[in-house]
Order: sequence, then C-alpha cells, then structure tokens
Amino acid sequence: MTNHDKIIRSDGQVSMDGATNAASYDAWASDYDRELADWGYEAPTRAAELLARHLGDVGGARVLDCGCGTGMTGVALRAAGFAGPLTGFDMSTASLDVARSKGIYAELKPVDLNGPLPLETDSLDGILCVGVLTYVEEAPLLRDWMRVLRPGGVAVFTCRDDFWGSRDYEGTLNGLVNDAVLKRLETTDPMPYIPGNPEFGTKVQIIYGVVGAT
Repeated sequence: MTNHDKIIRSDGQVSMDGATNAASYDAWASDYDRELADWGYEAPTRAAELLARHLGDVGGARVLDCGCGTGMTGVALRAAGFAGPLTGFDMSTASLDVARSKGIYAELKPVDLNGPLPLETDSLDGILCVGVLTYVEEAPLLRDWMRVLRPGGVAVFTCRDDFWGSRDYEGTLNGLVNDAVLKRLETTDPMPYIPGNPEFGTKVQIIYGVVGAT
C-alpha cells in the first residue's frame, strides 16, 4: 500500500476526516506533482479554462483555490490568464509549503473545508475546487461558496463520476437551485481523471460542475 492509500481509492472508501487526510497529503507532498503528472492529470488545466470561459474578464479576478494542495491549480489559473490575487486554502501544511514555493499566491492558509470559510461575504469573483469534494460534505461548502462569491461570481468544481451518483449531486444542486442559492451553468460528461494511475485507470472518471452566485 502507498502512503496515500486512504485518499486514492477506486472503491470509494475514502477518509472524510480532515486530520487523517492532511497527514496523508503531508506525506505525499514532495512527490505529488511528479506522480500526478506521470498519471496524466489534467483536471487543474481543464477547470481553470472552464472558470475563465464562464467569468470572461479574468485579468484582475479575485480567486479562491479551495483545497489548493501543492499549487498545481494555481499554476493552471495563471496559465489561463488569471493575474489577480489568488488565495489558497488546504489542510496539508506540507502541501501549502510546496504551493508557497511557487510564488503565485497572495495568501495561503490551513483551513478545514468542512467548516465555514474565513472570508468576507461577496469578497471573491471565482472559486476553483479540484479533486477536493471527495473528502468533504459538499452541500454546506457549496452554500458557503455562494456567500463569499459576489453576485455573478462563478465556482468550478470536480467530482468523481461514481460519487456524482452515490452522493446524489444532481439532487443537491437542484435543491440549491430551487432554494435560489445558486445557478447551474454547466455540467460536463465524465472525462479522464488520472488515467495513468494503476488503480483508477479508466474505472474512475471526473465530472466538472460550474455554478454561479445569484
């Protein structure tokens, strides 16, 4: 078993305990970028491009990288044209250290995403959350995203295709639409996630969701 067997599991039996997951990502941080690249991981790039397309004017956009890890998503945001301040939240302090070394974030902070975000209401233009909702309760976080986004702001997230069904993302999103919490802007078909990973391969794919603040 690898040192990340609690978080990379095709059977879906992942930990949702923040401290447990932080420890696993701490142990993985130094090798994370290399291993993900070897596995053909393109989710940060695809998600950043989706956010840019739906936001339009991205030059000075204030963006939260929600579960930023080692900063791969921050790099993808810069490559997609985002030149404004980036904030990164993550529970893994070792991963935050790697992200900090890339010099692209205005702020990096250890934050448990199963609690309220330490951000002001209407303080962001965009949110990117890649490979993170597997490990948190999605409905409260989605609601808090809408609180911190300005009206018209956009959040892009990823979800494993198996969890999309088993955790009823359709029901959750449609319920939030009915409650006038958010707008659904786009949901992709399942796409490759980490196709080079020997456990995931083509068995586990990823869905990109795009939602907007009302």
